[in-house]
Amino acid sequence: MEKKMKEALKDLIVRLEDAHKGYIEVKNAISNTVLRDWMEKYAIERKKFQSELEESLHKLGGDAEIKTSFLGELHRMFIAFKLNNINNDYDSVFKEIERGSNVLINDYEKVINEIQYPLYIETKLKSQLSLIKDEINSLKKLKSEILSEMVS
Repeated sequence: MEKKMKEALKDLIVRLEDAHKGYIEVKNAISNTVLRDWMEKYAIERKKFQSELEESLHKLGGDAEIKTSFLGELHRMFIAFKLNNINNDYDSVFKEIERGSNVLINDYEKVINEIQYPLYIETKLKSQLSLIKDEINSLKKLKSEILSEMVS
């Protein structure tokens, strides 16, 4: 059971690294300062979550290998392609960020529901999950604001 706990935490750490790198890449590729600031904020948050889970993993006797996933690399390549070839197609970028966040939410929910963690780790996972859900609401609001400005 402890092995399953460690593997699940490692998987979340990789997903968080994917998200962190993706946010940084998008931030560096876009010109909209409001969206750039949003990306920076959530890139920092993802890195913080990653560090917290690494600390929890260490307490369980595990060691995190920081890497990104193949799917994360493909996702970032897609966003970079969209940004470079469709003149800052923000609608597509928003959709991809939302899709990636929903995958992360599903990963967290699966880990929380399927694995019995010590209370301190379960509490941390639930707290992070809640903040990721809040992020999606923030993203939807930002999307509405930016896209309506572009139409005006």
